[in-house]
Amino acid sequence: MARSRATTGLSLVAALAFGSFSETAFAESKRCELAPREMFGQEGKRGISAEDLVNLTDFGDPGVSPSSYAFELQPGGAFLAVRARRAIVGDDSYCTAIALVPLDSKNRTKVIDDGGDIAPATGDIYGIADIPVGGPKAALLRWSPSGGSLAYTKIAGTRSEIWIYELASASSHLLLSSAVDIEALSWSPDGTAVLFSSRPGRIEALASIEAEGRQGYHYDGRFWPLSGDRPFVSSDIPSIDQAIDVQNRAGRAVRPDDVSALHPSASRPAGSIRFAESNDGSRLAWTTRESDSVSGETALKVKVEKHDIACGWDVCSNIVAMWWSDDGNHLLYQRYTGIGDNRTEFFIWSPGNGKPRRFLSTIDAVFGCRPWQQQLVCAQETSTKPRRIIAVSPSDGRRRTLFDPNPWFDKLSSGSVRRLEWSNEFNISTFGDLVLPPSPRERKRLPLVIVQYDSRGFLRGGTGDEYPIQAMAAQGFAVLSFNRPMWYGSLHKPKDQIELLKASINGWADRRSNLSSLKVIIDKLVNEGLVDANRVAITGLSDGASTATFALSNSTLFSAAILSTCCEAPSTLALAGEALHDFYVEIGYPTSFAANPGFWREVSLMDAPRARPVPMLIQASSGEYRMALTTYRELKGRGWPIEMFVYPDEGHVKVHPAHRLAIYRRNIAWLQKQLSP
Repeated sequence: MARSRATTGLSLVAALAFGSFSETAFAESKRCELAPREMFGQEGKRGISAEDLVNLTDFGDPGVSPSSYAFELQPGGAFLAVRARRAIVGDDSYCTAIALVPLDSKNRTKVIDDGGDIAPATGDIYGIADIPVGGPKAALLRWSPSGGSLAYTKIAGTRSEIWIYELASASSHLLLSSAVDIEALSWSPDGTAVLFSSRPGRIEALASIEAEGRQGYHYDGRFWPLSGDRPFVSSDIPSIDQAIDVQNRAGRAVRPDDVSALHPSASRPAGSIRFAESNDGSRLAWTTRESDSVSGETALKVKVEKHDIACGWDVCSNIVAMWWSDDGNHLLYQRYTGIGDNRTEFFIWSPGNGKPRRFLSTIDAVFGCRPWQQQLVCAQETSTKPRRIIAVSPSDGRRRTLFDPNPWFDKLSSGSVRRLEWSNEFNISTFGDLVLPPSPRERKRLPLVIVQYDSRGFLRGGTGDEYPIQAMAAQGFAVLSFNRPMWYGSLHKPKDQIELLKASINGWADRRSNLSSLKVIIDKLVNEGLVDANRVAITGLSDGASTATFALSNSTLFSAAILSTCCEAPSTLALAGEALHDFYVEIGYPTSFAANPGFWREVSLMDAPRARPVPMLIQASSGEYRMALTTYRELKGRGWPIEMFVYPDEGHVKVHPAHRLAIYRRNIAWLQKQLSP
């Protein structure tokens, strides 16, 4: 299905941030063995290095939103399945593994297969399909209804595959090899067939584009100039549901109950935002907006044996995920609360029997949860510990670890972390995490590095993972992980995303709000005697880069800057392509430079009259560096101390292991040079 264009953020650089990859991104993946890494931490406690962060074993989606996919829970609850990956910098590749984790914690985690190649993710946007996004493409894992078989996807070169692991025989076999991506995966309700969705029409569409090129392409909304010199296929190419019998490996007709199994959201009540159904289908729970505004409060409702029950307590709002217990008697749900929604709470409720009871409240990132017996199984990240899988007890909120792929990391010494909360001049509140060096320090002011723009979960490298927070702290920097405030346009109760973006861009109000939040917290840290006001650097990718360049254009807060994407400028619209250009005109950008020359004066470093020269490092991908060229050339011609590095075969989120380590190291070394006393 096509992705809504309004889901992209306000920043033009962020919206353009979908770089290109070649067809040969990585060496072939190797199989990972998930054993403790004896090579780390044997010399005793030491600070965290860039190498430590690159060598972490990861699993699941990169994000930590409540719906982020991290593992698959077996029916009956004996195992969960994960697909793990670890970078191998030496040959610029990854090792991968499909692993079974026992839920009783009595047995060892078992690797059953490699997880296939790591391929860059793609997406649909502005009517165009297969735009390279960056980051690892998701793997899908699904247990059969009986729990005896696991279906999972792999990437093998340019092909997408479906494999089956049989628990009884402890063996895997290939079920399907496809020239197009497997976009959804499930089992038929009776467990006799594997169900999947793909877009086979993409093959014919690509052939048509190839043939069209012989006569020359008409430049239109099919182009994404950053990522190629030919049109992309349309996102309107339909996704086709198919079924394969697991015994004879032959296709069969898709039945109505297959569609429900493959697309469970189809049974949601109209207008629902979150939805949960009990195992026997007798109980439903859903949330809806209490007003027409996309930023309005939500309300929780349930249906129990045809009776509607509304949850009227204040703790029934801002719900981000929910599940029915195995027996269907209790609803468990997760909500955000606190300044900037920085706290996560979990509740259990027996509808019709009193108020929901809170059993966990934390600033840790707890996400991707699934009910298991009388517990929840979730992924968890803390500010100082990378991702693991835990079980949470609703009776007392206790957490126990089920799977930790990086036990060696606990042997390292993290910098101290302090959660900060504050409000800006627009009365918009946000939060951030201040990380200080792990070793005792002299009473002197530290250089400060701002890392953006999401401070939930493990403080690794900010959005895009290019700024190694703990490694920088180990080198003597104070690091502020800054969580972006809510969009300014939300204050106006917009009816849709277009209204929200228009209100945010009007007078650059949203960028002013971000800058105000940065100024407030920097002043606070300076007044506390912690940081040196003359040695403050700002960094950023995508929306964070736009926040950084606006701050450089409209303040003197910063003495150095590192950008992963650059830069807002009139020329950027020319690189956008027709479809994206039209969208930005719709939300308030001028149709041309001549139509409103003053529009760019405050947001573009090229045109900002008050911007002062500061050292600037641009670490750009091969798919996006063209956006930086006009700004780079102009500032360099003015005598700014600016330099740029371009990383080949990369897109918006860089994924080559060798590049990630090089970026980490260069950023640290450059900051040490620029922010030295």
